[in-house]
Amino acid sequence: MNRRTVLVGLAVATVATVVGPGSIPAEAAVVEGDPLPLVPLRVPKLDQGTWQQPDSKIQWMRDNKLAMFIHWGVYSAPAHGEWYQFSAKTKPSDYRSQYAGTFASQSQNYNPAAWAQLAKDLGAAQVVLTTRHHEGFALWPSGHPNAWTAGDTPFPAGTDFVKGYVNAVRAAGLRVGVYYSPIDWRYPGYYDVSGAKPPSPALTSDCVLPNSLYPWNYEGTDPTSFDYHENARTMKNEVYQSVKELVTDYGAIDDVWWDGGWLAQQGTDASGSFFWEPGQYRDPNNGWLVDAAYGETEPSTGKPLGLTGLVRQHQPNAVANSRSGWVGDYDIEEGGYVSSGPIRYGRLVQKAFAISGTTWGYDGNNAISFSSAMAVFVNAFIRDMCVIVNVGPDATGTIPSAQAAVLRQVGGFMSANHEAVYSTRGGPWNPVEGQYGFTFANQTVYAHLLAGYSGGSSFTTPSLGDARVTSVYDVVSKSALSFSAAGGNAITVTGIDRTRYPDDTIVAIVLDRSVVPTDIARGATATADSVETAHGNLAANAVDGDTSTRWCAADGNTGHWLQVDLGSVRAVTGARIAWELPSNAYQFRIDGSTDGSTWSTLADRTGNTTVAQVQALTFTAQTRYVRVTVTGGVNSGLWASIRSLEVYDRAFLDPSLSGGDLALGRPASSSSNENSSLAAANAFDGNQSTRWSSQFSDPQWLQVDLGSTQTVGRVVLNWEFSHATAYQIQVSNDATNWTTVYSTTSGNGGVENISGLSGSGRYVRMLGTARATQWSYSLYSMQVFNS
Repeated sequence: MNRRTVLVGLAVATVATVVGPGSIPAEAAVVEGDPLPLVPLRVPKLDQGTWQQPDSKIQWMRDNKLAMFIHWGVYSAPAHGEWYQFSAKTKPSDYRSQYAGTFASQSQNYNPAAWAQLAKDLGAAQVVLTTRHHEGFALWPSGHPNAWTAGDTPFPAGTDFVKGYVNAVRAAGLRVGVYYSPIDWRYPGYYDVSGAKPPSPALTSDCVLPNSLYPWNYEGTDPTSFDYHENARTMKNEVYQSVKELVTDYGAIDDVWWDGGWLAQQGTDASGSFFWEPGQYRDPNNGWLVDAAYGETEPSTGKPLGLTGLVRQHQPNAVANSRSGWVGDYDIEEGGYVSSGPIRYGRLVQKAFAISGTTWGYDGNNAISFSSAMAVFVNAFIRDMCVIVNVGPDATGTIPSAQAAVLRQVGGFMSANHEAVYSTRGGPWNPVEGQYGFTFANQTVYAHLLAGYSGGSSFTTPSLGDARVTSVYDVVSKSALSFSAAGGNAITVTGIDRTRYPDDTIVAIVLDRSVVPTDIARGATATADSVETAHGNLAANAVDGDTSTRWCAADGNTGHWLQVDLGSVRAVTGARIAWELPSNAYQFRIDGSTDGSTWSTLADRTGNTTVAQVQALTFTAQTRYVRVTVTGGVNSGLWASIRSLEVYDRAFLDPSLSGGDLALGRPASSSSNENSSLAAANAFDGNQSTRWSSQFSDPQWLQVDLGSTQTVGRVVLNWEFSHATAYQIQVSNDATNWTTVYSTTSGNGGVENISGLSGSGRYVRMLGTARATQWSYSLYSMQVFNS
């Protein structure tokens, strides 16, 4: 089938197709004229009273791609990694007496300028320092009376490791990041914030001493009479004082890297948010109040600020990760494993790993190989991820030579191949596992041939859509490479030299137009019949390229419209709309006009039931004006409101909308939810940063209603860390009698693409029978396809 777009010469010719549930059949073959994928939209979310930063404030992370992490603290003295106090079950007072003196004497000649130079040699644009890890030692002289800090004896007066670090990193022209862990092993209350006796729920075996019900770090003689609740409140007070100091005493902070919102080493970061209060505000009725001396209030309202509110009050441009219990501006994939699966659509994800291959803190002169490191880096880049790589200096602050050597090797690769990494996006096509993947910028696609690539010195691209190739060259040498036409508007490149960087040989393919179709409505004149001017929600906001702004009507009536003038009659191929809110089935119609007076329907979605926040619609037309009229779905206080209206003049698709995914936006249910924010619907909302999570027991299930009986040929599960080792995929016509179409006892997590299924049903469910962790079953998404 030839899907090349044909534009007809009528004023408006309608061939409307919606990229949504069941509207486009899933096809495995790439055929001539296949459209090139758009970059999926990232729409900021509101969580606990705070919006995520807009794209404009996270773009530097996307462009810079690389950051260097530094784990350094008292744990560097015993040289067994940053979790040594916990793993050895050393009482806090003993740990301090054994190792603080050694660290104090050896650390005084630390050289943060050398850290900054290594980061530059790596090619990183940012450094993040662990200002306080779980052991509770602060690298600066904090003012909380119970804090353990660099301002205490035996450290010399005036010691402030954070100040020296910040000054050195800024002097090197790098961005400043601060890691902070609210977890503190000096507090028994961390393991029992409620003060239940014995702790309830019961502590896991690694959190107690043998034959004990109580936390391993309790140092008194009568654990039954200890006030764990008040001890936990003191710990929380220290956290608020510490964070306030970090965001007010050291100038501009670019990144706040949280680590550990979970309590008693159980549950998730979000499940501990009731205690830490990581959102915009604190609850005046919270059971663990922060004293006025340590917290802070919002000047305009007098409301007590939560952790993110405190950060934003003083560092409005800083980004933060998702590990405080607040949703975060970006997500973390932690570990030295090689990332797999599809591009991380609609979110910014940072791959975090330790170059030592063992621990994050110092445990000797250990490092993984250059090839192993490259596999982690490159497989992240081609999935549109950025990377933070950790070094663990010894107690003197010296980074192990083996680690520094590997990072400088990586820096050599980054320098030689800079155009194919920095300021690029992953894609536009998904990687082929272990073989190759892509990055792109403007009119150039960069093909990354990985260490396992089996194609020798030639490479054939996917279909290039409506584009033509103007040149191909080796990225390192800039030497031209020969290419010839292949089927499906692809090309085959020959004569590729795989010897220089066999872990990632990069070929640049230059097209005669932009790699992804351009939004021709951006910056054009937009008007609307109704505008909520009091809140600045103007029509122009929908075409400014910023999904954090929006147009909104002045009331909740139906029939309101938003219109964009393309400036002249253009051949258009469709539109993409980002609505204000997710999980709402906005109903609408798209009309076109050549003169602004006579209108014809381009796409009719007045019966829409899809709740996806972003929707793409394809149609062919000759038109100057494109108008979206909201016809329904604005009940219960919702108003007509659009964050982004894009119009295209080339064939396109939005891969994040998973054309052919029968489960997208469909009703979902589950055996249980860990909490109300981790509901079943999250696995079917088209957003890979939300997720469903169950209670911590077996078995558990997640189920979707497809609306009608469908053939089920493929199911794709995208697991969070808490995945299933044993599960079944089942189908049913009545949600009572189930047929198993797939079963495994060796699930590996990550993205599991289960194809070749043979079954049908209206309902599809994942039935988990064995968890890989002590926690939940947790899925970012569950997709269902006919074939």
